[in-house]
Amino acid sequence: MKTILVAGAAGGIGASLVSALLAYPDTHVFATSRTAERLEALRARLGPGLETRLTPIVGDAGDFEGATQIAARAAELGGFDAAVAILGRGWWTSGPLLDLTPGAWKSVLDEMLTAHFAFARAVVPLLKTRADSLYLSIGGGAAFGPVRDAGLMSIAAAGQLMLTRVLAREAGANPPRVLELVINGPVNTPEARDSADPAWITADDAGRVIAELVLHGTTTWPTIRTEGPAIVMEPASR
Repeated sequence: MKTILVAGAAGGIGASLVSALLAYPDTHVFATSRTAERLEALRARLGPGLETRLTPIVGDAGDFEGATQIAARAAELGGFDAAVAILGRGWWTSGPLLDLTPGAWKSVLDEMLTAHFAFARAVVPLLKTRADSLYLSIGGGAAFGPVRDAGLMSIAAAGQLMLTRVLAREAGANPPRVLELVINGPVNTPEARDSADPAWITADDAGRVIAELVLHGTTTWPTIRTEGPAIVMEPASR
């Protein structure tokens, strides 16, 4: 049995990932969300019997105290072999960067970058005791260049990618293996379905790819490129 801790499990990509992971018979998922109601909705959408391999953990994985409490609870329940961080708000535009208020700057960086540091700080030390363990964060293609009127998203995404690179360098050949899946483009989540382009990567696509990376170390998605600890997922022809 392989146990995976998923932060942000009740969101669009997170819920698809949980379903994809539990489609494999020898998996168990610790699913985190800030509210019990969203975790209950996640449990309800799973197929018959799958919910028995889902353990909900209520808490804020992107907060230093919350992430520590989640990690401690997961350790009490037997520990985990992999952790996946799906953290942060959806796409956010604000106009020119220098027009941002200090409050907006802090709020976005807290949600999009500091949250990843808080979660990694809590769970990576626990993964060091597990052979073949994995820490995988999910990021966006804004990391690769500035986006007009959404410059802070690019800054946060680039910071997250550098966080991954630093953690991977510090881990070296020791566990856990540290990776980031960069989804290069908008994602068709349930919340975006009415305005989504058919060419977009879907939440289910992303969930399947993440599950393959966690369980097999590779993926069958046809348009993947690797840049150090970053695995870049491009849209594929349908």
